Amino acid sequence: MAKIKKKTVTRAKTKPKSKAKPKRIKHKNRRPRLGLYLLAAVITIVIMWGLIREPQDAPQDLQDMVAKEITERKESPPKESKTKADTGKTKTKAKTKTKVKDQPKAVTEEIAEPVIATVKPPVKPTPTPKAGETELDLAIRLAADKLGVPATAIRRKKTGDVIQYSVPVDRSLMDLTYANMIFKGELERSGAVLHSGTDDSNKQTLIFGQKGLPDKYHLVLHYDSSIYKSKANQQTITIVVDDFGAISPELLDGFLALDTQVCFAIFPDEKYSTLTMQKARSQGRETLIHVPMEPIGYPRIDPGKNAILLQHTEAQIKKTLTQFISDMPDCIGINNHMGSLATTDPDVMNSVMKTLKEHNKVFLDSRTTNVSVAYQIAQKSHIKAFRNDIFLDSPNINQSTMEAKLNRIIELSKSQNHVIAITHCHNRDKLVYLKAFISRLKKAGFTLIPLSEVGEYEVPEIL
Repeated sequence: MAKIKKKTVTRAKTKPKSKAKPKRIKHKNRRPRLGLYLLAAVITIVIMWGLIREPQDAPQDLQDMVAKEITERKESPPKESKTKADTGKTKTKAKTKTKVKDQPKAVTEEIAEPVIATVKPPVKPTPTPKAGETELDLAIRLAADKLGVPATAIRRKKTGDVIQYSVPVDRSLMDLTYANMIFKGELERSGAVLHSGTDDSNKQTLIFGQKGLPDKYHLVLHYDSSIYKSKANQQTITIVVDDFGAISPELLDGFLALDTQVCFAIFPDEKYSTLTMQKARSQGRETLIHVPMEPIGYPRIDPGKNAILLQHTEAQIKKTLTQFISDMPDCIGINNHMGSLATTDPDVMNSVMKTLKEHNKVFLDSRTTNVSVAYQIAQKSHIKAFRNDIFLDSPNINQSTMEAKLNRIIELSKSQNHVIAITHCHNRDKLVYLKAFISRLKKAGFTLIPLSEVGEYEVPEIL
């Protein structure tokens, strides 16, 4: 009996132990998983906060930002800048290897095009439809005005629920496709929907409708140059292609095949700088020295070797420019590469203009910032001066950019006698784009002229 009792006790003791073990294991496995989830959540929140928060010291106004940058740069010039200014040609060799690779960064500033807002014509009051007109009638009038079609040449006829417009287009100024694009854009902005269209070599018909309007609008665009013969065509444009000097001779030859009225802006101290100048001179083509100048964000953003910087003295600026002019004597003047900070500083620009005046050179303000003072100071210095109106290859070189830029040039030509445009020579795609752009400009009635023929030298009497 004693043996049986002992066995019973042993079983009773082992049973509870086997039940308790799984509970402890379960409890231990839960904790690390929960901790990992919490840690991942905290990290995600921190990353999202870092991405969406705004800079706390962002400037409220561009002019304030530029003024602050100028003050800081003049009060404590970067050590790197002093070395560059003091060592001159020695520093040049060290930067030569990286110039071509850094070029796309430089272009970013040049084609940012912040200046466009400053050259827009005065804002006109918003037009309203005349008596008996709908919004679509008004849109057609606005599009015709944009294209320079005389109001008296447009024919409107209503038959039942069809309103037909007949609009003559001058073949020498534009093609039907371009006119089509302008009319379509204005009508769609007014709520119209394009239902259908037909096209032949001399006529395009577009059929529009609008929700809630029973009438259908038939817009007939056709070639007829007779009504434009009495209208004088004085639309001129100058195109400057920046950043020559580093591209290969093969690509250079492609650009040399362009109209000789197209001006080349050449970096100094590059491998093919002299070759480019000499080849352009042999064609009778005008050239500029493309002078690197300090941008906002220097030295993080590098304008290139031998750049004109804010902390440079008048003597240093004169020495740099005089050397450039001596090395590239056939260039008729200079334009700035980058320079969104340098061209806002009156002291720097006064020093630049003094040297240019001594050498009888012209100045083109590339206008990489809309608060540049360079053009005004050049005028006060009685230097022949010009300013860029538009960058042709910004933000890219696709078809929609070309249409938008061409439309902008046409708009500008209504409020000023001449347009100056800048583009770049970095690759063959840009060459193809520029060739097509020039062809479109000629079809739109623009005549290419060299920079020296632009009558932009206008010093106000008050000066």
